[in-house]
Amino acid sequence: MPNQTARAIILLILGLPIFVAAAVFGPSALDLVIRRRPPERYLIPAGYTGWVRIDFHQPGAPALPIEDGRRLLKLNAQGTLQTSSDPRPGHGKDEFFADSATGRTPLSNAGVCKGGMIWGLGTMFDDRTGKPFARFFVGTED
Repeated sequence: MPNQTARAIILLILGLPIFVAAAVFGPSALDLVIRRRPPERYLIPAGYTGWVRIDFHQPGAPALPIEDGRRLLKLNAQGTLQTSSDPRPGHGKDEFFADSATGRTPLSNAGVCKGGMIWGLGTMFDDRTGKPFARFFVGTED
């Protein structure tokens, strides 16, 4: 009997933290797996800093081209893009580049205190038109 009691105590001590961790972090991890989408490639004019806006469902605007299996979102000098394409829901390992005539330089979206250059990427709906748009900020953490 003492052996079974010791096993039950050990199982409780080890099992409770694992159960709590699964309950707390499980939904977020599951959301990342379920809502995966193919990555997209953003081309931002070299030297651009400020807010970017991508307007989707725009009549007469071209669809987004595909490059190496990724949708290519090439922004103009003002940091905007209009496309007839739909935004894709979910999470993807997107790529961001400073684009110039001499080539592309990767921009980090690593986050706070990690040298990130891409901040606050999100998709929402325009109150006036009801159409979706994406926006984010390009610049240093400062």
